[in-house]
Amino acid sequence: MRAALVVLLILMTFGGTVLSGCASTNKNAETAALHLKIGTALFTNKRFPAALNEFLTAEKLDPNNAVIQNNLALTYFVRDRYDLALKHIDRAVVLKPDYTEARNNRARILIERGQFSESIAESQRVLKDLTYPTPARGWSNLALAHFRKGDYAGAKTSAAEALKIDRGNCFAQTILGRAHLELSELKESAETLDRAIVACKAEGEDEAAYFAGVALYKQGRSAAATARLQEVVRDYPNGRYSQQAKSLLDLMR
Repeated sequence: MRAALVVLLILMTFGGTVLSGCASTNKNAETAALHLKIGTALFTNKRFPAALNEFLTAEKLDPNNAVIQNNLALTYFVRDRYDLALKHIDRAVVLKPDYTEARNNRARILIERGQFSESIAESQRVLKDLTYPTPARGWSNLALAHFRKGDYAGAKTSAAEALKIDRGNCFAQTILGRAHLELSELKESAETLDRAIVACKAEGEDEAAYFAGVALYKQGRSAAATARLQEVVRDYPNGRYSQQAKSLLDLMR
């Protein structure tokens, strides 16, 4: 779920904060905005080291720009540097307390740090902002926090809310299916994860297909489970669950 969420929840904002004051300060802000835009394009193309370099340059020129701090946090996040990601996202929300997208990203970072209760509180704050244009992201983060905390009923409720807004949400479908699986609701799990497979195709995520196979295996539907697991191995040879799919197939033989 980690990779899917990064793709779905990252909202890179172009532009920068134009500061008032002397001409040199304005020039710095304009130059920082250019580096921010270049870094965002690089990030979108998954050229993370180059993107980080651009964002660090932008930060030197405009250290009080909340968008730069947000994008730095996200770049550190995808490099698994959650300590630095939290440092910069905290800076972003200090600079701009009503920056709801940054707060939503903060909730996601907190999950990876195991701070589930704090993430839940942050997600709930996000969802109180009725002007936030993508509330499905907030519900998806809330669902993941509940799931990682072991509150599978809470995960189901939050994921369902995300899907009311965005029926094709790969991440929410996957969380919902996995929550059903953890609660031994095997039929519901397999059906939900089958829908997630379709939603996740474009994202290159193998998680839904793997856990659909697990749900089918636990139902005793060996042929269907084998087909799903073979799909993981065939279609996602470098996926996060490819090796686990191979191991389960070997066990089933």
